Amino acid sequence: MSADTHASPRAGLSQAERAALSDRRMIEAAIELVVERGVEKATLKDIGERAGYSRGLATYRFGSKAGLFRAVIRAVAQRWLGEFTRDVGARSGVTALCACVDSWSRFAKESPLHVRALHILFYQSIGPDSGYRERVAEVLERQRADVAAWVRAGIAAGEIDPAVDPRRQAELFCAFIYGWTYQWLVAPQTVDFQGVAEDLKRMLRASLAPPASRKAS
Repeated sequence: MSADTHASPRAGLSQAERAALSDRRMIEAAIELVVERGVEKATLKDIGERAGYSRGLATYRFGSKAGLFRAVIRAVAQRWLGEFTRDVGARSGVTALCACVDSWSRFAKESPLHVRALHILFYQSIGPDSGYRERVAEVLERQRADVAAWVRAGIAAGEIDPAVDPRRQAELFCAFIYGWTYQWLVAPQTVDFQGVAEDLKRMLRASLAPPASRKAS
């Protein structure tokens, strides 16, 4: 490969643009190595080299493995946030929850490496010295807040049983999503991923409907 060919992707970029590009490449390299080797064996040196940079750049840019993993979690979460924000749109109530299920199902199948890395980091974060547990907690809280808002809007519109606790429903919904995905990641041959998604949507429609709607059906 010639020097001109090698340099072309970065030609004409500002310093800030080059920094952003290198960050993105190192985050993607970290995702690959976390999935390939696990959290402990994904070293900053190897991540920098996998991304095509010097051994020390990842340390310089992120400070530590925990700092890089915080950036990975943020990047994957923001990517997923963009997906479900687009797919859910202005929907609320059960319609929003079902759209979110569809969006997550599609995201997991289209970006399996990102979803697997996210789950590895999520579960590793409960260790005493992970250094990024707070970032995981922030992501999960944001997701619960979104779900609770959809439920509250559905109650206000008369689409969801007013006896439903929005916060508790958000906790249950997120627990189902991550538990279902975890089982699929561990043993995909034993989990009908799309079938579970369809069953979850049916369960949401049945369990959250106002009493009058359940009697009518």
